[in-house]
This record gives sequence, structure tokens and C-alpha cells, in this order.
Amino acid sequence: MNIDKLTISLKKLTYLKLFWLLTFSTTLLRLAIIGRIGLTGDEAHYWTYFQHPSLSYFDHPPAIGYIIGLFTTLLGNNEFAVRLPAVLFFVVCSWFIFKLANDLFDGKTAFYTVILLNIIPVFSFGGSVVNIPDSPLSVLWILFVLLFWCIIKEQKSHYWYYLGVILGFGLLCKYTAILLIPSLLLFLIVSPKYRFWFNRIEPYIAFIISLIIFSPVQIWNIQNDWASFGFQLKHGLGKTIPHFSLILVAKSLGAQVSYISPLLFLLFWFVLFWLGFRYIKERNDKMLLLFSFSFPTLIIFNIISSFNEILPHWPIMGYLILTIALSKFSIIMWNKLWFRVFSYFAWTIAVILTLLVPLQALFKIIPPESLLPKAEAFKLEDGITKAEKIDVTNELYGWKKIGNKIQEILDKSPEPKPFVFTHRHYIASQLGFYIPSHPKIYTLSDRIDAYDFWQRDLSSLNKRNAIFITNDYFFTEPQKIFPFESWDKTESLEIYRGKRKVRIFYLTFGNKFDLSRLPKEYSSDIAGPKLFVKDGLIKLDHNIFWIINKNLRFKLLDYVLNLVTRAEDILRVNLSLIAVFLISALILWKRNRNTFWKEFFLLFSIVFIGGIIGHLIKDYFERLRPMWVFGNQVNFFYEKLDRGSFPSGHSIIAFAVATFLTSRIKKYWWLFFGCACFMGYTRVYVGSHFPSDVVAGAFLGTLIALLGIWLIKIKRN
Repeated sequence: MNIDKLTISLKKLTYLKLFWLLTFSTTLLRLAIIGRIGLTGDEAHYWTYFQHPSLSYFDHPPAIGYIIGLFTTLLGNNEFAVRLPAVLFFVVCSWFIFKLANDLFDGKTAFYTVILLNIIPVFSFGGSVVNIPDSPLSVLWILFVLLFWCIIKEQKSHYWYYLGVILGFGLLCKYTAILLIPSLLLFLIVSPKYRFWFNRIEPYIAFIISLIIFSPVQIWNIQNDWASFGFQLKHGLGKTIPHFSLILVAKSLGAQVSYISPLLFLLFWFVLFWLGFRYIKERNDKMLLLFSFSFPTLIIFNIISSFNEILPHWPIMGYLILTIALSKFSIIMWNKLWFRVFSYFAWTIAVILTLLVPLQALFKIIPPESLLPKAEAFKLEDGITKAEKIDVTNELYGWKKIGNKIQEILDKSPEPKPFVFTHRHYIASQLGFYIPSHPKIYTLSDRIDAYDFWQRDLSSLNKRNAIFITNDYFFTEPQKIFPFESWDKTESLEIYRGKRKVRIFYLTFGNKFDLSRLPKEYSSDIAGPKLFVKDGLIKLDHNIFWIINKNLRFKLLDYVLNLVTRAEDILRVNLSLIAVFLISALILWKRNRNTFWKEFFLLFSIVFIGGIIGHLIKDYFERLRPMWVFGNQVNFFYEKLDRGSFPSGHSIIAFAVATFLTSRIKKYWWLFFGCACFMGYTRVYVGSHFPSDVVAGAFLGTLIALLGIWLIKIKRN
């Protein structure tokens, strides 16, 4: 055997053994602590998802809830069961990123990458101990990049279908998975030798597969007036017109520094641009891959942070891929003394920050008063010192005690039992988890949240007694808001860590709830009624119609379409369809004059059959056009129309022609389908069709053309 090959094999084996040793050791540490720390509000909320089975949820897609539900069903409702998936996901993520780094570079780079994952706070604790949607998403994100690299390296076209599956399940974990698409597109656009994939069908089928897997979330949004999509867009982009704020940028970057650790944060951003320069200089596909799956995510979220406050873990998937580049860069620079010294400091600080959170949560190793001036530290706010209020780990304590207290009250209460409610969804979720009998908890708040979709009918609460729960951080006097015939005195439950009072819970008892006097903004009416899928689709269809027909007006386009429709009205001919045929004939003539008549006759036959089928479907559905539904509100041109709207005949013809021409001249597929899409758009713009008419026409025209082309091919063979 070749000595060099043997040496390389031994080195790879050594790093693989080191990987498993590191992973086994750190996994044991995580398993030792995950059951000893109370749940975060987010974790308790995701546990609550499974108590309300649904296709999706207001805050997030459903995967995290069902993952937690599976483990708590098997292992019981406890902290260990809730967090165990995060530990396992981190092991799998570490393995995939080791494989990717090893495939891109070598075993040493792969092992250093896994070390980085284990010392960076947001990876080592945030997604591997605390169970959040990013935990399963990180596995799918790395696997997506790994399989995409296999496509690039080995040209395995069927791997595109696996990418579609992974993207679909990624979207079921968290909407951030959508950023895999611009990352992939960036790689294909920048690298000329791989742009041919835009002309292949596999990427488009992969996208359709992802949409099919993601369909439960789409259906839920259709039924609930697109509440989740709307919430996430407003949450991510803000509710007002964007205005640049240097303070928001600094705040976002500062939070990311705390999640990554200061010196490693600086290295990450330096390495990001180092990747870009390396690709420009060397045209190295490996550098481009790492850059493409880091840059869009990091830049998009940090641009958003300039006008809207973002959470520091949102851009974390960009840093995940960048760990490979940072490892490679560190190995390249390791022979320089200054870099070694800098790295030792950077890694040491990261380790300290990574250990700080669990140690503070378990043992309170840092007295919080040491972080404030003495004059401020011991000031009381709602019965708690200011120092204890800044210790966020205190929020993990006391929930079991308040849960047992409420359970005692419920056990002693006669039927019907008082209902338990609060004014914040995260308090409700914690109570739902920690009250032993897990009763239904209600949230009556003046802002929309997930509970509004779970408690649409509050009639069963009318005239019942209740227990209102809050704590010192979010104390509200319920007597001023919630209508009861009478209130009993508020009781308090003090929570201690050792001898330190760290928080106070308040229990207020209301007698005979009067639902009729509840302020409307505090009721579940804020969520609106749940729609049937059909009604939701119709509402969406109408909303898109109004956006195109009313809001997206262009003077030049108005002038042209006015001119065309008026000419058609005077001449009694369809000028747009005549233009389509003339342009198609010219293209076919230019392509091959010898076969022109055969090809043109085939195209004419496909269009003719499509027109007949379209008319038959119109007669069957008898859907009214927008002008017959909305009257004079529609921006309507001069076109003479019958009542039949579904499907759009123009769209059938336009997409049938585009499909046929693409089968003959693949190079210009984007131009043919671009023109077809513009034709469909104008049908909505001029008020002749609803968007769904155009979509149905596009699908039908494409299908008829494909069938016609296929039948001719079979006949010739």
C-alpha cells in the first residue's frame, strides 16, 4: 500500500476518533444538565403546541411542537424529555458538518469546526440544550448544503429531489429556511459553469416538492387569514415605513457579539469577506459554497436590523456554515504567532461565555449586584431588588412551585372549577406545563397571540370563577380590565434561590366572569373566524386581485392597454392573440423553414384544443368575472366580456405557446414564459379575470401543450 495514502488514512481516522470522543463527552454533559434547569418561556410554549394539535401555529410552523410532543409522550412531561431532542439534533448536526468540512477540506478542518460549534454559546447552549426551532433546522440546513455540494461535485441530478424534501421539512421547522433559496441561487448565478441547472427541470420539481411538504402551513394560513405569515413579516420587517437607525444596528450587533463571543464575532466577519476575495482570486467552488450559504442570511438580517429590532439568533444559520471557513482560515494562519495568541484569547472567552449561562442557571456563580452600582443594585422594584431583575436565569425558577400552588387550589375548589388565565402567552404556557393536571390555560390580552386561535369560543367561561396569575415582571391589576362581579384579595407567592428572593407570583381570584363586558380587544375575536379552505382561497384571490387592479397602476401600461382594448373593440378582433400567433410563426420560420408548416399546424392544433377545453370548463363552472362580482369598483377597460371567468382563455393560449416554443428552443424559455406571465398579469390588471383564473389557465395551457408534444413524439417513434 502507498505510504502516503496510509498516512492520510491514519490522520483521517484519528480526527474521526477525536470527533466521537469530543461529541460523546459534551453530549454527556448536556444530558446531565437538561433536566435540572426549568423550561424557558419559548420551550414551554412549543410544548403547548402539541396540546392543541393543528396543521400549524401562529408563532411558528408545527415541527418543533410535534417533536417535543413525541418525546414527552414517550418520556413524560418533564424538562429532560422536552430538551432531549435538542441534544440529539446537535449530535447529528455535528456529524453532518464534520462530513461537509472533511469533504471540502480535510479531517483537521472538520474537527476544528466541531470544536467551534461546542465553544460558541449560541450553538453549544442555545440550540443544543434549549430546544428551539433552530435545533432541527440546523441539521436540515447543513444536510441541504452537504447534498448541494454532492450535486456540484458529482452532478447527481436526482439529489435535487432530496433538496426539495429537506427544504420542505426545513420550512416546517422555521420560516428562516426560505433563505436557503437565495443562498443556492447566489452560488448558481455567480458560478458560470453551474448555471446550466437553470435550464434543467430538476430544481423546479424540487421546489414543487418543498411546497407540497410545506402545504400544511399554507393550509393553516389560508384558514386563518394568513395570520402566521403576516405576523412573521411584521415581526421581522416592522410595522412602519423603514427608517435607518444606527442605534438599532449597534444593538443588534452587540447582541450577536454576546451570542457568538466578541473576538470570534470579529473573526467570523473577517472570514466572510476573506471567502469572497478568495473566490474572486481563485475561482474556488468550495469558497463560493461557504460564502453563498453564509452571506445572504447574515446580510439580510443585519440590513433588517438597521430599521427594525431583530432577535440575535435569527441570523445564526449564516454563522453555522461560516464555522467551516473560520476553521480553515485558522489552520492556514496558525503558523503566525500573533494569530495563535489572538485565537487562544478568542477561544478562551468563548468557552467562558458558553459555560457561564448553565453555571449561572444552576449555581448562580455571579452575584448580580456586582454588575450594578451599589446604590442601584438593592433598590426594590415590585418587591424584588433591581440586581435580581437583571439576572435572566431567575426566570427559569418558581414555575413548579406556582404550578403546585394552583393545583392545590383547583383540587379544593367545587365544580365547576375556576378557570386559570393570565395576560401574557408565555406565562400561560409555563403554567400549562407546570400545573400537574395540565388544565387548559387562557390568555386574555390586548394583542393577538397563539392562544387567540386556541380559544375562539369563550362562552364556557361565562359566570365562572377564575384565578388570574402574573408575576413581578409583568404585573397588571386585573380588576381594571377583566369584568367580574367581585374580586378577592390578591395573594403572593415569593420564590427564593437559596436565601435570595428572585421573583414574586401574584394570584388574584375573580368571582363570576361577565363575558359580555370583556373589552373586545381582550377577546379572541381579534383572531377572526376560522375559514374553510375554499373561503380562504377565495378571500386571498380577491385580495390579490385588488392589489393588482387597484394599487399597482402604471400610467404607461394604462395607456397601452387602453389603446389595445379600444382597437379590439372597434375592429372586433383579438389583437393580442393575433400578435402571439404572428410572433410564434416568425420564431418557427426562423428556426427551420423546412418544418415550419408542420410545426405551426401542431402549435395551432394545441392552441385550438386548449381553447375548446377552456370554454367547456367555463361553461361547467360558470364563475362570474370581477365586473359582475364587484361592479363599478373594478378598473375596467373597453373589452367586451361574457360572464365566464374560470379559467382565463388568454392564459391557456399564452402558456401553451410558451411551452411549445420552449420544447423547440430551450435557450429562450425564460423569455417565452416571461411573456406568458405578463399576458396573464394584464388579464387581472384590466379587470377581466381573477388571479386564480390566470393560474388555472397557465396550468391547463402548459399541460395541454406537454400532452400534445408527448403524443407527437410517440407517434414519430
